[in-house]
Amino acid sequence: MRARTVFIILFILILLVALGPALLAVISQEIAEKVFGCQVDLNRVIPCVINGKDYGQRFYDLGFLIWYSYLSLPAGGVLLAIWAVAALIAFIVSLRKRKTEQA
Repeated sequence: MRARTVFIILFILILLVALGPALLAVISQEIAEKVFGCQVDLNRVIPCVINGKDYGQRFYDLGFLIWYSYLSLPAGGVLLAIWAVAALIAFIVSLRKRKTEQA
């Protein structure tokens, strides 16, 4: 596998770690409100009946994933900084390797 592919995969994984909880919270709220017509509130559980089953508690719990972003965003920032340093080192090594092959 090429180094570029590895760095792209790592970048995508870092974005998922950093933004995952917030994306899940926002997407679940949008699905609940726009698709099923349910109201989502983080102050209390509001019943949301879909096909005879109440999913209000589940949407309430998914809404609270936004609070995990207080941990995941800084962790993602640190991982992104480490990724950037590694990518820079790999790029410099690649350039030097090319120069020595050409000479």
